[in-house]
Amino acid sequence: MTISRHDRLATALADRGADAYVAVKRPNQLYLLAEHHDDPSSVISRANCGAVLFHGDDVVVFPGIWISNACRDLLDNCEVVVNDPGDPPPHQQLATRLSAMGLKKVLFDTLSADMIGAITSKAAATECVENDFVTSQLRRTKDEHDIAGMREAARVADLGMQTAFGCIRPGVTCAEAIAEGTAAMLRAGAESVAMAPASGVGTYYLDSGEDPRRTIEAGDMVFIDMGIWVHGYLGDMTRAAIVGEGSKEQHSLLTTVQQAYKLASSAMVPGARAGEIYQSVVDHYAATDMDRYFVHHLSHGLGLGGDLPRVARGGEDVLQVGDALSCEPGCYVPGIGGARVENMILVTADGPEELTRTPIDPELG
Repeated sequence: MTISRHDRLATALADRGADAYVAVKRPNQLYLLAEHHDDPSSVISRANCGAVLFHGDDVVVFPGIWISNACRDLLDNCEVVVNDPGDPPPHQQLATRLSAMGLKKVLFDTLSADMIGAITSKAAATECVENDFVTSQLRRTKDEHDIAGMREAARVADLGMQTAFGCIRPGVTCAEAIAEGTAAMLRAGAESVAMAPASGVGTYYLDSGEDPRRTIEAGDMVFIDMGIWVHGYLGDMTRAAIVGEGSKEQHSLLTTVQQAYKLASSAMVPGARAGEIYQSVVDHYAATDMDRYFVHHLSHGLGLGGDLPRVARGGEDVLQVGDALSCEPGCYVPGIGGARVENMILVTADGPEELTRTPIDPELG
């Protein structure tokens, strides 16, 4: 039987000797409010909700002035402390409420100086502790709702990437390709889309090579990195290709990167150590003297944002069933081009499951 998020939160609070939990970070708010709204990302659409207090069966939202009306009108089975012009800011409203409740210990996912000052002034008897166990523990192990959300985000990302690469040919600008991909994903239900294209020998990792105004030419290496949000869940993906025949060196680079992806993704199993997976990719690139061109992390967590685990140099995370993470071993060689393959991976008891479905070699227009 699946344990509800409410019950998991209650157990975690009891284990830590705490009476209540305050979510200030939007991903944690969305996660814990999912039992109070079909799609809380449509209500708290930005990171501008002041705080949400969870105490037993009570949920109290302190939205602040910007989304006060939306929270009041759209959230069910919870109290919304309305914030009208001239009202105190949400952290002061929260401090006043904590003073009235007389709680002994409250955990916060983050504590700002303003929050600490307000609580010290109004609820000095309440011990406030910063402890983001919702991100590090509860949200890390994906439940059925999470997995459904990530599958949908991956589906929409697939559609956008395939649409964009289907437009790529000599004479087309990068902007024209990603405009089609972006439109396809917005029509399919994404609330936010960012596609970063790079083409030509100047491509590197998140540098000026990602100029959407560049015109694609025969012989270019092209890669598109994207990050989208669908009902609050991240869809993350990258593909690379060669326009036209390309050179021997370009094909070698692309093949090496694709091999690195297959090596790393196949190692994402329960019990695998993040640092060892990362080092296996470094060693793979070192065999062809390309390790110096692998300049970033291999993986980050997926979900509602800021998720664990992370696979990078010296990483200490150990993968576990229920983890969701990217796999993106890019390589960027001066004078040749840049290539990266990135898929969304779910770690299951049977091994890694690719949520991303787009072929590793995307079809060009």
